[in-house]
Amino acid sequence: MEWRGPVVLVALLAIGAGGGYAASAQSRDTTIGSGVPAPLPAERPEMPVEAPRPFAPDPDDPPLQPDLEMTTTTRGSGKFEITFPVPAGWSTNANATNEWKWKEPGTSNNSYVMRIEQIQSQDITIEDAIDIRIERLRAEQDDVVIEDRGADSLEYTYRSNEGNARHSFMRWLDLDASGQADVEIVVHGREMDVPGTKDLIRRVADGMQGAGGRPLTTPTPSGLG
Repeated sequence: MEWRGPVVLVALLAIGAGGGYAASAQSRDTTIGSGVPAPLPAERPEMPVEAPRPFAPDPDDPPLQPDLEMTTTTRGSGKFEITFPVPAGWSTNANATNEWKWKEPGTSNNSYVMRIEQIQSQDITIEDAIDIRIERLRAEQDDVVIEDRGADSLEYTYRSNEGNARHSFMRWLDLDASGQADVEIVVHGREMDVPGTKDLIRRVADGMQGAGGRPLTTPTPSGLG
């Protein structure tokens, strides 16, 4: 009887292995799906990249030159009177009772232009005025790039409503040392106009006087001199 022991053991092992395989087979999902296989979506699909839009061609007017001949003009009245230099021969029109625009006659739109506005009624500091301007630019214009920001100045580029590339300089002045912004000056131009527009806004701001003829004491910001 001793020789039957190993045979029984082998038989039992064979039965156990077969049972385990059957149980494993029953537990597997052998269903074959139907239809066309579809790729799984990426976990973080890349957003499509929009090609940059080209700018519209610049007007072919000659660039604005530095050292323009200037003449003195006065706007406002009473305590709101301001006196300042403007380019001789440029035409002017009033956008409002406290805002004026100067443009060289015969030049194209989207060439160069200067605007001056009295803003003392807004009762804001120069820093707040700059913050508001930047917020408005980013909300209203495309492709805005802030090139430089000073204590009372701003330089930026943007895309005009007509699609032209524009390069602008702004200054804010506190003429009576009240801590509030009194005047806002902006000169818009093309990239080719930068030497002239930069020089123009510096000269207008440095030459502006408030009521009573008191000269502005704010130094010219670095980068505009």
